[in-house]
Amino acid sequence: MNKLPCIYPTEWENEITLEDLDYLPFRNLFHFKSEVSRLTQINDDKCDVTYKEALSDLMQEKSKFDEKEYYTIRNLVRSNLLKRGLLSEEVYEEYKYDTSGIVVDYDIGKYAAGEPDCVIVPTQQYVDFFYELYINISYEASTTDYFIRQNTNKLLATVEELQRQHINIKITLVFAGKKCNEHNYFLSTIPLYSHKEFKDAKRMSSVLNDRLLRKFYFAVLEDYYGDDLASGYGNPVNLTKAMNIGKKFNEVDFFTDIKNKAEGNL
Repeated sequence: MNKLPCIYPTEWENEITLEDLDYLPFRNLFHFKSEVSRLTQINDDKCDVTYKEALSDLMQEKSKFDEKEYYTIRNLVRSNLLKRGLLSEEVYEEYKYDTSGIVVDYDIGKYAAGEPDCVIVPTQQYVDFFYELYINISYEASTTDYFIRQNTNKLLATVEELQRQHINIKITLVFAGKKCNEHNYFLSTIPLYSHKEFKDAKRMSSVLNDRLLRKFYFAVLEDYYGDDLASGYGNPVNLTKAMNIGKKFNEVDFFTDIKNKAEGNL
């Protein structure tokens, strides 16, 4: 192909050889699930689970989500953000009567009496910010499944905190590899969430986990390349403006960077 779709960062065209690029975009998560549901995996022992079981969990949006472990990490993330002054302690929201706004509830007595200011709204009206996040799920073979789960938990906890700061994030998953066969690059994308969709860590973790690469994308590569697939499934490619889930994750830097960029685009 000559050019990547304009929705992606232009820097990617300097990091992937377009003339040797195999490009496989999925329209949405449902499309991805539909495609992987018809596949099997040659090496079916990855992540200590069979492909059939992993697929069943994916379809049911069920993950090996350890809530106790997640909340421990979430509290650590919040603590680190609080220490850096990036969050403030939670306070109770104050409300007032008005005729319009973001409706929280109605005063039935005022409504029955025909009073126009019967709507209960927050006293503070917030500005929503928007950010597009690309998450690269292609990483080195030496990266452990445990490291990916820990990194994912930190990422999801930070995304939840950004959401609480009225920063709405569009999330697109990206697989970028090279030499998946003899010499080609391979790029695949999955639009996971739109800006306005609520990001729940438990639901997100049913997709974004260690199985996504080593179960489902390995099966995609096996199907796509067949006998031409490289024995090691190729090498990961790091992309500019894409957070790599296999790299050390610093929630303070991540939070600060997104907050500054999102609010700077207002």
